Amino acid sequence: MLRVEYRDGLYLPDLDLWFDADGPRERCVISHAHSDHIAEHHTIVATPETARLFRHRRGQAEVEPLRYGERRDFGHYALTMYPAGHCLGSAQVLVESGGERLVYTGDVKLRPNVAAEAAVVVPCDTLVMESTFGDPAYRFPPDVATYDRLYAACDRALSDDRVPVVLAYALGKSQEALELLLRRGYRVSLHGSVWNISEIYRECGVKFSGEYERYDREHLKGRVLIAPPGCRKQPMIRNIERRYTVMLTGWAVSRSAPYMYRGADLLLPLSDHADFDDLVRLARESGAQRIITMHGAKKFAAHLRDLGLNAEHLAQHPSQQKGTKGAAKASTVVEQMLFD
Repeated sequence: MLRVEYRDGLYLPDLDLWFDADGPRERCVISHAHSDHIAEHHTIVATPETARLFRHRRGQAEVEPLRYGERRDFGHYALTMYPAGHCLGSAQVLVESGGERLVYTGDVKLRPNVAAEAAVVVPCDTLVMESTFGDPAYRFPPDVATYDRLYAACDRALSDDRVPVVLAYALGKSQEALELLLRRGYRVSLHGSVWNISEIYRECGVKFSGEYERYDREHLKGRVLIAPPGCRKQPMIRNIERRYTVMLTGWAVSRSAPYMYRGADLLLPLSDHADFDDLVRLARESGAQRIITMHGAKKFAAHLRDLGLNAEHLAQHPSQQKGTKGAAKASTVVEQMLFD
């Protein structure tokens, strides 16, 4: 079987193949364009959508574009991209070499994402899976219940002449929130970074269910403002005297969430990651004979072993530490990275 290592990015030494490395590489496969998964590589292999977002965030690079379902031979191995449901262009990567099928999921969301391609489960021999929420405590409620809470919060705020401020990562979750709000008929304003990425979504063919505007502090009355999480401590948000802030994060189900997101009026568990039950389903339905977990707690691999699966833990996210403090630190680091 192919050797799998973590060296500030996933690495297959038998193939000299890198995935989502956080330092420059001659060639690197990019699963998606979140800031903690990209660096200034010479050449990237990515979906066209991820490549476009990569150029926006990291500048130019030579691109070997690979559309979903397109199999390409690279000599000692072949690559095929499949949707991951995490954000626009996010991909699970199938590596075929010497008769082995290895899948790297990257960040994955199995639930429907209204602003991204629907994820699939890819059959494989070895599954290297992101497991951020690989703890039974992280079981998200039905999406429709979360949507209803979001709409109710916005309605209450608007009826009270307040500005609903929805805090969500600039890439991915903001566009999901935007589409949900537009479908409901809200007028929406976007922070500049959210606006820029939403325009790239449109450029890539995403059709939102209505028009939206770029942030203008003189024209917030009667509108919902979407901004990155890091903005909640910035003058842009703090200077809105009558505001009601809603944080969209999978960490909302954690008991420590009120301490992690002090100042937010409402925390809603809308995540762009798979929850515990979906991670288990992904592991089972892949049919993998070997499962390698990463970017989550070690105990998820142990749980999979209890279910009779051959699983081992490879690496935690560089920003994570053990326990609640680690979750808070990871959240803060990601907020800072996605404020661009």
